[in-house]
Amino acid sequence: MEKFKYVATDKSGKRIKGNFVAENETEMKEMLLKAGYYVISSRKVSSVDLSSFFSVSGKVKVSELSQFCNQFSIMIASGIGITEAIDVCAGQSFSSKLKSTLAKIAEDLRQGVLLSDAMAKHPKVFPPFFSSMVFVGEAAGCLDRVLVSVAEYYQLEEKTKKKVRGSLAYPAILLVMLVGVVGVMLGFVIPSFVGSFAKMNIEMPALTMAIFNMSAFFRDNILYILAFTFAIVVVIWLLNMVPSVKEFRDKLAVTLPVFKRINMAIFTSRFCRSLGLLLSSGSDSLQALEILRKTISNRYLGKKFDKVINDVKMGMNLSAALSAEMGLSPVLIQMVIIGEKTGELDRILTQTAPYFDSQAETSLNLITTIVQPAVMLLLGAVVAVLFVAVYSPILSMIQNLKT
Repeated sequence: MEKFKYVATDKSGKRIKGNFVAENETEMKEMLLKAGYYVISSRKVSSVDLSSFFSVSGKVKVSELSQFCNQFSIMIASGIGITEAIDVCAGQSFSSKLKSTLAKIAEDLRQGVLLSDAMAKHPKVFPPFFSSMVFVGEAAGCLDRVLVSVAEYYQLEEKTKKKVRGSLAYPAILLVMLVGVVGVMLGFVIPSFVGSFAKMNIEMPALTMAIFNMSAFFRDNILYILAFTFAIVVVIWLLNMVPSVKEFRDKLAVTLPVFKRINMAIFTSRFCRSLGLLLSSGSDSLQALEILRKTISNRYLGKKFDKVINDVKMGMNLSAALSAEMGLSPVLIQMVIIGEKTGELDRILTQTAPYFDSQAETSLNLITTIVQPAVMLLLGAVVAVLFVAVYSPILSMIQNLKT
C-alpha cells in the first residue's frame, strides 16, 4: 500500500485536500471518483509520520478529526467496508493517538460491535457529539453524508477557535512585554541608578525612592513572593475542581457583560449548526436535543438546557422552551418559530448559524479594539512613570550644576 497526497473537487466544484492510502495512484483516483471526487493533482508521499512522532498522547486535534471524517467518508462512499476503511485510516498520516484508537476500533468491529459504540469507548478521541452523529448516520443509512457534514462542522469549529486565539494573542503579548519591562526596570535599572546617585550624594525624589523601595522589597523577598504565587495557583486549581465553583465560573462566562456577548454568540452559532446537522441527518427533535446536550461544556447553560429538554418532553414547542429557559437571542427564537411552522427547522438553523458566527466575530473584534489600546496605554503609563523615576534625579543634578 502506498500513501498519496491529493487535491480534488466534488460535483459542486468545491476543492478538498487530503491523504489517501491505496495500492497505486490509479486505484486512488478510481476510489475517489466513485465517491464523487475528481482528482486534480496527486503525488506519492513519504511514509514518515511526523505527527505520529510528535503526538504521543492527549486529545486529537479538531483539524485531524475533520481530516479523518473526509477520508473515511470517501472510502465508505466508494464501497469499501467500514472495518477495512478504519484499517486504511489507521495506516495514514494521523497522530499516534488517533491511529492506535482506530486500531482498537477495528478490533471491536471485527467482533460485531457497532461503529458508534466502538467510538463511544474513546471519548477523549471521539467526542460524544461525534459518536452520536455516527450512530445517526448508521441508523439512517447515510453514514458517508453524515461524516462529510461532521467534517465541515469541525472545520468551522476550528476556524472559530483560531479567531478567538488570534483576538487574544496580541493583548497577551503586550501584557507579557509589560511584565518584562517592569521586571527589568525594578530588578536592574532602578537599583543601578539609585546606587550611582547615592555615591554622588544626590537627594532622590520621592517617586524614585518609592520605586526603589518596591524594587528592594521584591528582590529581598523573591522566594516568598514566588511561593505565595505558586500557592495561589494551586488553590485556584483545586477550587476549579469543585463542581459548584465550576458552575459559578461558567455562569460568569455567560452573564458578565464583556464575556456574555462573545460566549453567547459562539454558543448560539454552535447550537444552530449542531441542531441543524442532527435534524438534517434524520434525528427527531428530542433525540437531537439529547445528543446536543452532550456537547455543552458550560455547566450553567447545561442545566438550563436540561430544562429545555424536559419542557419539550412535556409537549412544549422548542421555540417556547428556548425562550423560557435559555435567554437566547430573539433572532434565533424567531427563526425557530418559522422553522417549526414551515417544517424546515434544520435548513433554517443551518442558514442562521453564519449570522451568529459574524456576531461572535464582531464581538471579538470589538473586544480587541478596546483591549489593545487599553493595554498599550497601561504599558505607556508604566514606562512613563519609570522613565520619570530614573531621569528626574539626573535633571535635578543638572539644575544644581547650573546654579
